[in-house]
Amino acid sequence: MNLAFEAALAARLLWMGVICLNGIGGFEKEAEAAAQAAYDAVDQLAYYDFFDWHHYGANAPLLLRDIPQLAEHYALAYEQCCEAAPNQEKKRLDLESGLRHEQYMQDLADTYAEIEWELAEGWKQDCLDNGLI
Repeated sequence: MNLAFEAALAARLLWMGVICLNGIGGFEKEAEAAAQAAYDAVDQLAYYDFFDWHHYGANAPLLLRDIPQLAEHYALAYEQCCEAAPNQEKKRLDLESGLRHEQYMQDLADTYAEIEWELAEGWKQDCLDNGLI
């Protein structure tokens, strides 16, 4: 499962606890703690999405949009990440992302080269075994 989706789902499920506790009555402290846990999960989601995943961006995930408190909290948390990361940090993150992509492409090229070499060697051996060379 997608990590960004998992984090959004976790925040939504935490909010379900808030709804349940508020519906029972007499559990105000527990409901407040559950709400804080949900907000913390949204903060973490926004942080990781901004710095690593780049999945949702400034828009709250669909899983949170029908819960105004969480959708608004996500927007604020994401905005804080934008403000906290000066352009230099953003450039560093972009560079790291580019380097990871370059390494991935190099690994892919190396894998294809190895497969191609093994196929050629196998074909050569088959030709030798069958007296074609």
